[in-house]
Amino acid sequence: MPFDVQPFWALFDESLDGVVAIDATGCIVGCNASACGLLGRSREMLVGQPAANVLPASLCLDLQRSQASRQASTEPLQGKLDLFAEDGTTRRVAYGISSRVLPDLSLVMLREAGHVGANFPANCQQIEDLLRQQAQRERVLRDITQRIRQSLSVETILSTAVEEVRRLLQVDRALIFRLISAETGVVIQESVHPAYPLTLEIELEDRCFGSSCRAFYQQHKTRLVPDVYQDAWAGCLADHMQQFRVKSKMVAAILQRRSLQSPDQTTNGGNAAEGVGDAGNVPEMPMLWGLLIVHSCETHRQWQTSEADLLQHIADQLAIALQQAELYNQVRQLNLNLEDKVQQRTAELERSLNYEAMLRRISDRLRDSLDEHQILQTAVQELAEQLHLSSCEVGFFSDDDKTYQIAYEFPIHLPPVRGLEFRCEDHHDLQACIDAQSYTHICGQHPLADWVGLFRCPIADEQDNLGILTLVCPAERVFTEQEIRLAEQVAIQCAIAIRQSRLFQAAQAQVAELERLNQLKDDFLNTVSHELRTPLSNISMATQMLEITLRDMTNSVTEPLAVQLLRHTAPFVQILKEESLRETSLINDLLELARVDSETEPLLWTTVNLRDILPHIAEPFLQYVHNQQQHLEIQVPNDLKPLTTDLSYLERILSELLHNACKYTPAAGEIQVRIEQDIEDIKAEQTGGGAEAISVPRQLRICVTNTGVEIPAEERDRIFEKFYRIPNNDPWKYGGTGLGLALARKLAVLIGGQLSVKSASGQTTFVLALPLAGQPHDVITAIPASRDTHANA
Repeated sequence: MPFDVQPFWALFDESLDGVVAIDATGCIVGCNASACGLLGRSREMLVGQPAANVLPASLCLDLQRSQASRQASTEPLQGKLDLFAEDGTTRRVAYGISSRVLPDLSLVMLREAGHVGANFPANCQQIEDLLRQQAQRERVLRDITQRIRQSLSVETILSTAVEEVRRLLQVDRALIFRLISAETGVVIQESVHPAYPLTLEIELEDRCFGSSCRAFYQQHKTRLVPDVYQDAWAGCLADHMQQFRVKSKMVAAILQRRSLQSPDQTTNGGNAAEGVGDAGNVPEMPMLWGLLIVHSCETHRQWQTSEADLLQHIADQLAIALQQAELYNQVRQLNLNLEDKVQQRTAELERSLNYEAMLRRISDRLRDSLDEHQILQTAVQELAEQLHLSSCEVGFFSDDDKTYQIAYEFPIHLPPVRGLEFRCEDHHDLQACIDAQSYTHICGQHPLADWVGLFRCPIADEQDNLGILTLVCPAERVFTEQEIRLAEQVAIQCAIAIRQSRLFQAAQAQVAELERLNQLKDDFLNTVSHELRTPLSNISMATQMLEITLRDMTNSVTEPLAVQLLRHTAPFVQILKEESLRETSLINDLLELARVDSETEPLLWTTVNLRDILPHIAEPFLQYVHNQQQHLEIQVPNDLKPLTTDLSYLERILSELLHNACKYTPAAGEIQVRIEQDIEDIKAEQTGGGAEAISVPRQLRICVTNTGVEIPAEERDRIFEKFYRIPNNDPWKYGGTGLGLALARKLAVLIGGQLSVKSASGQTTFVLALPLAGQPHDVITAIPASRDTHANA
């Protein structure tokens, strides 16, 4: 890296001798005004040019020898030569070459030969000494800067700065003065010779340190004071200077740059106008943080410009290090604050999650029960234990809202008060809680203890106030937002659970009442049926006896009056007989329907062949069909399988269907009983191996169809209801109770079937569907030899 000669150039600017700096590549990297005058060229024309293009060849040869013998040479090479200017004039100059002071840099010193005296070699040596001293200071300054910037501790930075400054400048005291306000400051760090007093932590109040002083230091200037008693700015500090035995001092400003928040703001008394800029580019204004001060106490000292520059440079590095340390501390504090906030937020989140889990657990326990006592006792126990309360209570108002009674509680640190009743007018917070429909938190006196905190929350829903939930705690306790929300949510869950419990109890009471009424109805029907059956049985028996007596009387030829009596009473006897049968049928239907509804009688399963029993079931209706000139047809397939069912129920269903068909079919109409089977193909293994598909009936349908009557679509489902009859649909005025089809459908369900109706095109069909799958006779034990053999079977 090329050596930077600029920090040293201030040493040569005021020198009468010309100085030219040449780097290791032979290029001119710097020159002073005297060298420009002797060479007859400007600085811009010289810097950057090869030395061979500007200096004489003999001088360039000496320069190469000097660079080659940099380590061995002890004295500068000297000589004389002629310089030819561009205007044609010639100057005789003496020169000296030094290559021992600065690394990779050689200095050529020039002076006109007429002005060369005995002091020229001495001047060359003096310049070398100055360069050597300045290079040493630069190295020390770099070391100081590095040491200052290596630490982020303000204490370490300040102590390092004052120690190194006092050592480097060889002064008696070095200190850092921190400005506190416009006129006040304090010494926060110092390094002092043991022979002189300390100024550390002494607060100085300098009313002379006004805005002009601040403006001076804010311009990045260093004050050199050879004699403090002749200082125009001494003012009130003269006594302090005498107290601390100061004779000379040098002061450098420690400036920090901070962005202005608005053009109207000023920084520590600075000029606000300096901060005014474009709206989009707010400039920075230096802030005077403090002063870096060195004292000479033993003698008066004439401060050098290089010393002032060095002190100011250290002050600048100190300002940078302080700002870095401040930023580091701010970042660390922000990190600590952030960690604290993260920890707080994590703790709050954990508490929230715990409360949410607690609320879910309490809610689940409340909803699992429909017992109001268990619900409220669970709520007060969970809240008292989870929130570490002294006690938790639930109370209710009287009907007139004048008294309040504690009904449930879970005391932990207080005596029990369950059942205690007191007047509401003595506890205004109770009414306030109800009126506001929100929680209240007051300090009150416990009935059996001292003052406590009472947190009350209403248990209410949209319909009514159900009670008050009270959390009892020490008087000084303050509930958190999560605890308040938990109590409110538990109160809401209690209100929901209580309402559900009361609705359930009301529903249970209604069910019990309905069951009681239904039982009364059944008892009434059974009683009425039995009461009706007894006289009807007697009437029927008396009618039969009367008919027999009259018939016996007609067999006697000696009693013509009996014949006449039989002829006149026979119609009435017939009416009595028919009506008795109708009443008996009605009562039997009622009793049968009651038995079916109770589902208490077991089914009597038996396997029957419908081909054999259908004629038996139809036999009672043959005479009626003949009298009405109707046509009855029964169709049974040849391969009909046996059916396992309750025979009595099946006969009752088919009799009811045939009875309806006969009753509502007009004269010359047709009645058809048809049996259908749904066939399903399955595979079964033969005895000789292999498998063959066979047909097995899956469902059996008994269809009873009659012509001449069509049931409207809207009435087809209602005809199976109890006591229902289709309005204006009985042209023959047969009447009826409307129980037959209702009973038939219930019986069909009991034997595993389904009864339905279809009606269209002037005919009606009732279909009784019965399952065949799973019947014992459906199990295939062997495969017949052929389908014909199976069909014939």
